[in-house]
Amino acid sequence: MEALLLPGLAPSDYSEVEAFIHQSPHARRRFSEASSTIGYSLMDAFREADEREYEVKECAFLANSVALMDHYADLYGSRPEYTIGPSFGVMGAAVATETLTYEEAVWLTHESAKVSGRFYHHLEGDYQTHFIYNLSLEDAREIVEEFHAHNKPLELVGYLEKVVCLCGPAGVIKELKEYLNNKPKCFSLHTMKQPIHSSTLAPLHQELKNGIFKEFNFKPLKGMFISDVSGELIKDPEKFKQSLLDGYDNPVRWDLVKQQIVRLGLKDIYVVGPKNLFNQLLKKDVQTIEVSPEKMVDMLVES
Repeated sequence: MEALLLPGLAPSDYSEVEAFIHQSPHARRRFSEASSTIGYSLMDAFREADEREYEVKECAFLANSVALMDHYADLYGSRPEYTIGPSFGVMGAAVATETLTYEEAVWLTHESAKVSGRFYHHLEGDYQTHFIYNLSLEDAREIVEEFHAHNKPLELVGYLEKVVCLCGPAGVIKELKEYLNNKPKCFSLHTMKQPIHSSTLAPLHQELKNGIFKEFNFKPLKGMFISDVSGELIKDPEKFKQSLLDGYDNPVRWDLVKQQIVRLGLKDIYVVGPKNLFNQLLKKDVQTIEVSPEKMVDMLVES
């Protein structure tokens, strides 16, 4: 059995995917369609976007993800029975499973990102998310408990097997980094200057649920979706919508996704997106097939 995996927002600024956008006919078409939906040139906006223009960056990432799915269809012509979309990858999964059309997914991405941007702008406190390599889930939970015992708020917001994500106020994250310097084998990767998948974002979850999400009618899924929050199999459109919303204020749990992959006996997983750690997370259990911008550019040049 096969699955399609659409990774979440990986570092992919315009300069990193420029060759793919301009050489791929699918990418040019998807950017054009997105531009018609949002009312301005996504290509031009993406070229000039800064890190706070969430709606532009997310729409561009979605356009590239769906363009890569188009290439996947050209190459393999099959529809996997299962789709996985960790973090922002869930929006691409919405298109892959046809619970939303591409145009609907673009508009929902654009408008929800604007709501998120306003929320972050007015969020009280300076929250950060820190990524740590080679820290076990058990050790992460012990660190969270230890910090809580000293009235230092910290929470687990993501577990990706070899990478743990912890979120808290900037001062607490600074202390966490110092703490980790004295812990053998694990080391800090990088810090995002905002909370992700955090209980801090529960009000944002509710604002989106009661606002822009009410405007969309999610349709029955083609195939099954594996939730990145719970690992459960989802086919019902309302459950898919709730899983998408739950991703705002609940941790990404790759361990639960992995358990479901093993349980289902999946053998081949097509990783559709920028090169990232998911190939590494899966390689011991399944065969991964890369469908990345880099690979597609190479194939287009060769042809």
